[in-house]
Amino acid sequence: MKRREFIIQSGTVLTAAALISTFSGLPTHAEAAQAGKPTRRPDPNAFAQPIMKAIAWGVNAPSPHNTQSWKFAILGDLTMLLYVDEQVLLPATDPPSRQIHLGAGCFIETLALAATTMGYETTVEMFPEGYESDQDFGRKPVAHLALRESTATPDPLATYITVRQTNRQVYSGPRITLSEFAELTRLAGRGHAEVVFKHESLDPFLAMFYEGLDVESRTFRTNEETRKLFRFTEQQMAEKGNGLSLGQMGYSGIMKAIVTRAVNYGDPKKWHSVRSIDASMKKMKKGIDSTKGIVFWITPTNTYLDWVQTGRDYARFALALTSQDLYAHPYNQAIQEYDEMKPLRDRLNEIMQIVNPQKIQMVIRIGRGQVPFYSYRRQTFNIKDSKTSKLTQQP
Repeated sequence: MKRREFIIQSGTVLTAAALISTFSGLPTHAEAAQAGKPTRRPDPNAFAQPIMKAIAWGVNAPSPHNTQSWKFAILGDLTMLLYVDEQVLLPATDPPSRQIHLGAGCFIETLALAATTMGYETTVEMFPEGYESDQDFGRKPVAHLALRESTATPDPLATYITVRQTNRQVYSGPRITLSEFAELTRLAGRGHAEVVFKHESLDPFLAMFYEGLDVESRTFRTNEETRKLFRFTEQQMAEKGNGLSLGQMGYSGIMKAIVTRAVNYGDPKKWHSVRSIDASMKKMKKGIDSTKGIVFWITPTNTYLDWVQTGRDYARFALALTSQDLYAHPYNQAIQEYDEMKPLRDRLNEIMQIVNPQKIQMVIRIGRGQVPFYSYRRQTFNIKDSKTSKLTQQP
């Protein structure tokens, strides 16, 4: 397919997938699936502009519930503004949008790592227009990113951007050792948050993982938020390009078909039934019980900057895990900020000796496992301020 270069008028604000689908000339996921050639991730080589190439790499980053809540203002061939997409938040499970901003940090770090393979370094200016409240979400940028040519050696972690996956399956083999964790932290490098590792006496934490997931599953509005983000067929996954699926939850083959029928493709009554929730909890408990290590990211304060920078930390650590044939599965339920989770959150803080304004920003279980389902990325978004934004295509 012939490459195209697109000149984007300064100030145009687009979501990630709008850039990828509209500007690359590539078919959408659904079109590719219908043609028998499904595509799950954008191809950076389809773009001529360096910033576009970098974005196509960056959207491989992890995000909460695979929401990919990112949008951009392209300022030039080498510069852009990153926003959270206020149309794609998680108000039930993530009331302050803290986890959404962690996802923004994951995008920033993934883009910056990828840029090193393109011969660029990335300068990141956080909150260039200020950032004071949720009224700024999607209206003020999280970061200004600028690429600059560099002769530095590409970051080794960039090698693993397209193969990194969250793994919710049962883990196998021995527990992660202190020496293995030391190597992971060496590869990830020093970050913003304090990283705490647990590999012994895990039972109290695993019990809280289970309880937190149980609370989230049996609280209607939080479980409903998950239901709306669930995709049950290949066509749904191809059309939406985001969210969760049974494949991502570790189901495959006949069991995937059985569960799909049991919840009737996400029928609300079936989804929220006690029987369905009990079955899901039984499945998830097997994964929790197989945990081979737990990692916490803790910050001394709980600011917007803490959120985004911890996301950058996690992106690097996740890639370090991938480089060592290890996997991560975030278990953040116990630290979420809605009322039903407060008793569990308080207990976890007590065990971890967390005192306000300290905050546990992220919790994951880690271990060895089989190659997980390869998730999709979005390619169809709306354009913000489309009446005033103009795009010019140039062969």
